[in-house]
Amino acid sequence: MANKLNVQFNDRQTKVLEEMADALGTTKSGVLKTALALLEVAIRESKDGNSLGVVKGDKVIKEIVGIE
Repeated sequence: MANKLNVQFNDRQTKVLEEMADALGTTKSGVLKTALALLEVAIRESKDGNSLGVVKGDKVIKEIVGIE
């Protein structure tokens, strides 16, 4: 069963969401679903004592913090 959710975004957020949808070749809803899935992974891994990062080759170049 699908649920509908109404969300209001400011102009900047709307622009970013549209740009992301264009870049990914999806819809704004698709972007939000992907973001939700990524956040779900981040929260689960954080609970397991792991962290998220940006990796280039075999080197972590950025650690993403603040996801509890």
